[in-house]
Order: sequence, then C-alpha cells, then structure tokens
Amino acid sequence: MSTTFLEPGGAAHVCAGLSRWVKRARLPLEAWSRRRRWFVAVTIAALVFGLGEYVWNAYDLAGLEASRAALALSTQRLADARRALAQLPSLRRAADAVPATASTAVSWNSADDVRIVSELATQSGVALLAVEPGTASGEGVERMRALQLTARTDFVHLMAFFHGLAQLPVLMVPGDVTVKQDGKGLAVAATLQVYDALRPAPETALTSAGASREFDEAANDDDEDVVFFDPFAKPPISASGGPGDASQLRLVGVLRDRTRGLALLETPDGTTTVAAGQQLGVERLTQLDALGITLANGGASRILMLTEAS
Repeated sequence: MSTTFLEPGGAAHVCAGLSRWVKRARLPLEAWSRRRRWFVAVTIAALVFGLGEYVWNAYDLAGLEASRAALALSTQRLADARRALAQLPSLRRAADAVPATASTAVSWNSADDVRIVSELATQSGVALLAVEPGTASGEGVERMRALQLTARTDFVHLMAFFHGLAQLPVLMVPGDVTVKQDGKGLAVAATLQVYDALRPAPETALTSAGASREFDEAANDDDEDVVFFDPFAKPPISASGGPGDASQLRLVGVLRDRTRGLALLETPDGTTTVAAGQQLGVERLTQLDALGITLANGGASRILMLTEAS
C-alpha cells in the first residue's frame, strides 16, 4: 500500500495553473494570439462540417437512397420483362390455336343466343318467362347484341346462372339486372350483352402456354374466399304460438302514421319490424295501435303491450 502526500507547494502550483487557464479563457477576442485564433477556427469548422454531413445523410439531400430505390424498381421491372419475353413463344402458339378453333365454328346468331341461354337457365334451375333478342350494334370484335330476359328463381339458382355465363362459348355480359322479391321468390329482369366475335380461350391452350402456377393458385384462393350471402333471406323467428313462447317476443316500439304502422319486436335472433297483416312465425299481426299489437294464431290471439315485457 502506497501513500501519496500532497505537499502545500504542489497544491499552490495546481491552483496557479488553473487560475492562469481561466485568465486566458477570459481574454477578449482582440487579445488572442494568432495560433489560438486558428485553433478555434479550425475546431468550429470541423464541428460545422460534421453536423452538416450528418444532416445531409440523415435527410438524403443528395437523393442517394431515392436513387437506390429507383434502381431496385428498375431491376425488378427488367426481370419481369425478361420473364414475359421468355413466355412469348408459348403465348404465340396459344394465340395461333385460338383462331383455328373459332374459324371452324358455325357463325353465331340470335337464335343461338336464345337456345344457349335457355339451356343454361334449365341447368341452373331458373324459370325463364320471356327471352327477347335485340338488334346488333358495333363492328368487329365490338359487335354486340342485346338479349333481354325475365325469369323467376331464388338467390342460389340466380347466382348459379350468372356463374354459368362465364362457361358459355361466347361472351355474355350482364349489362342491366333488376331483382325484386315477392311472395313466390325473386322476379329477375336482365339485359345480356352478347359479343359473338369473342371466344374464351380453351383451358388446354392456357395450360400449354405455360401459365404460372402461382397465378393459378392465387386465383383459386380468391375464388375460395368469395362467399355470397342471400340478401333476400329473412332471419328465422322462433315463435310457435304456444303459451311457453310468450317470453321470446318483446315489443320495443310502435311507429304509426295515417296510412300504416310498424311494430319493432325484439326476438332471440335480434330485432325485426312487422307491419299489420304480416306473418310472424306461425302468428299474424292482426291489429296495431299506440299501446300494443295483437298476434293471432288460428282461433287463439294474444296482445303484446309496450309496458309488458313478454
């Protein structure tokens, strides 16, 4: 263990040196020596240069990062172009095969439109009421005929009919579709635009063209994700009309005017609105007033009041 003793003379020497540095730091600018001025100027210049370089790189003022991103995008586009160029011979062979198939087909006319739409409707379970061919317009591949039809069906078979349009040998596009619901199902009025000069490419031609498997898998995934819900389906209402089912319906509110009235009911499946004369399960709403409604099931009837939690 060593011990260092600070002599009084050494402490005085340190204090003297410190006071000398303080005095030199307090000197006015005009009293500085040339060496000191150069040293301070160089130090400030170095600090400014370092700070400027940091800001320059941080905010990409030179556009270096933007140039790198543009270069990466150009490289990706070049790779895509080369990939498309490699598939060009197979695509040309597929395109050469399509006109040969189309040239051997019999010319299409309005009678063929009616026939093929009638066959598709029969296969899809759609009852056609009327089919009316229209006049043709346009030239070449833009030549189009309008086919107007009226039918009666339900939502499931209607979607099957529209899905089957994509499988026809000519291009048929639904241009104007009106769907109305009545007591017997859905009344459909549609206008199909028929392009007889356009033919879908055969699946074998697409396969021989070397179509990308990743694209096919993505298309199949998209088809699996598409789910159609029937917008015309009404939620089922559990009401058997027995005395034990009175607790499953609750009158929430009544809305009336001079011509009609609506009752808002709370059911186990949610809320629903019922008008006078409308069927509610096995019961029918026979009367509606400001205080409640009357439900009838055959010869039996019951009253739901606004103040009654029934």
